[in-house]
Amino acid sequence: MTMLEMMVVLAIIGGLAFIARSGFRLVTRADLVEDATGLTAVMRRASQLAVEHGELHRVVLDLDAGGYVVEVCRGQVALVRNEKVRNDDEATKRALELGKQRMKNLPADALATGDPEEATKRATALAGHHIADRTCVPATEGITGDASGKGWARKLRKANGIKFKEIWVQHRDDSVTKGQVAVYFFPVGTAEKSVIELTDGSEVLSVLVFGLTGRVELRDGPLHDVNDHMLRNVMGNKDAKREDQP
Repeated sequence: MTMLEMMVVLAIIGGLAFIARSGFRLVTRADLVEDATGLTAVMRRASQLAVEHGELHRVVLDLDAGGYVVEVCRGQVALVRNEKVRNDDEATKRALELGKQRMKNLPADALATGDPEEATKRATALAGHHIADRTCVPATEGITGDASGKGWARKLRKANGIKFKEIWVQHRDDSVTKGQVAVYFFPVGTAEKSVIELTDGSEVLSVLVFGLTGRVELRDGPLHDVNDHMLRNVMGNKDAKREDQP
């Protein structure tokens, strides 16, 4: 085989490898776009449901499992800085005991409201443990044509490399790259400012949630500066630090 023939063979192999890689990228890019578009649509619907039903709604994003679900919440609307998505049973139990200790000098029936759940909430509130003040369950309203029985639960194409890259939400001090995090939508039409990055391992798409209007927007690529979105107040001006409340 001459040198020229070897160069031709190498060129053909290189061309085929480029075509194969380009084809694979087109497939994963399509999956990424479809998953990001689906998430954007679901979050917009969560915002609408909050207004339509007058109840706090949230989208819980599971970075480890690569999925998300819409939930409706009843009880306390105000968010607590860095609060957990799910109740910590042990922490609630300790808070309940602390609350009862603080009330030991009150009449014995001080917590006897006739409703055991309400009594628990009062005791934990006295202990400063407010997670138990809110109960969230999967939303079932507004679902049409759902034959799967999964409701608003959705999955990313994790098998094809699609995943959550990094998420910023207003009630968390730091960004999230694992575990669960929730984005809240309020009955008055506002929302918790958030930035959600999805990736296929190469490209990134960003879902932005605007606080004042509850608008949800899909953008191509990562933001140049996430804080440029997260540190905007209701007047559109940049704050020195994030607001304590969304």
